[in-house]
Amino acid sequence: MTPANVCTMMLTEQQKFILEEQLRKENDKRKAKFIKKKLNHVNSPKLATVFDSLKVTFSDKLFDIPWRCSFGFYLYLILKSRVRFIDFCDMPEYYKIAIAQDFNILKLSKETGVCRNTIRTAYKELIQLNLIEETDYIKPLHKSTRSVLVYNDFYIYAFDSESKKVLYSTEVPHNFYNN
Repeated sequence: MTPANVCTMMLTEQQKFILEEQLRKENDKRKAKFIKKKLNHVNSPKLATVFDSLKVTFSDKLFDIPWRCSFGFYLYLILKSRVRFIDFCDMPEYYKIAIAQDFNILKLSKETGVCRNTIRTAYKELIQLNLIEETDYIKPLHKSTRSVLVYNDFYIYAFDSESKKVLYSTEVPHNFYNN
């Protein structure tokens, strides 16, 4: 049975309540586990200023991901906050397709006060996790920047521990209509 078929099954109100309650408990456990880490925005003032400066909504599915680099979560949020969209003149507003953006490690290091090697490690982790994609079809504006396409975290289906990649529930994960 595919995940789409499971979602369309008829549930009673009591079953739906039990399922939602269990999902909420699991989500609270993941958040608590993330907060217990040594380097996060609760324990580190530098990461707290980075996190507080970002005004971006994010999915709780990001807490499912086993982050190896402490800055990976925050780098994803920074890149997501800078997402630009294609402007369709004749299309409805719900086509919010992201386009590649330039990413400069040195500039971000100066803005956040985080070491360049930490940012570079987090960047490689985001690529490995399939949360961002480095594109070569759009040339960056400067030789020290990289063209990056950010995927929408609200389309995350699950984290595959075997391949260590994030799986998406859509074929176009850089569509930012569904938030």
